Amino acid sequence: MFNKKGGVPDALFYMVAIFAVAIISIVGYMVLVNINTEFQSSSGISDQGKALTEGIKDKYVGIIDHSFLIILVFVLIGTVAGVWFIKTHPALFWIMIPIFAFIIFMSMIYSNVYFNFAANSKIAPTEADFTIIPFIMNNYGKIMTGVVILIAIFLFSKGRREGQ
Repeated sequence: MFNKKGGVPDALFYMVAIFAVAIISIVGYMVLVNINTEFQSSSGISDQGKALTEGIKDKYVGIIDHSFLIILVFVLIGTVAGVWFIKTHPALFWIMIPIFAFIIFMSMIYSNVYFNFAANSKIAPTEADFTIIPFIMNNYGKIMTGVVILIAIFLFSKGRREGQ
């Protein structure tokens, strides 16, 4: 109907989705570690089954940590590239400043929520095994500030050559 290519709700959705993936990844690893511990102590499970769960546990952090980085990078590249196709007038920049500030503010709140989540005594040992997810989430506000600046540049730098 409106041929909408992107907007603030999309940016907020991606921000929440990245936060949720980080939390789910760490909780998933915590559950996997508990399952593996139970498997290793069980006498009813074969050595092959124990080795399989141990192997999955050993590979989980590397795969999920790097996958999280790849997902984040591709979502951000897709968002910034998609913004180029939105027709905007440079005069709207001043209207977008409070919206950009809100996005940065919300990303800082998500960063603080993650920090409090990771500081939990039951979560901290599990979270310590990851390297990329904690780094990104502890610097989420800074990362999103850079993304917002890139979005502003791509959104408002087109000028007259795009037929506006």
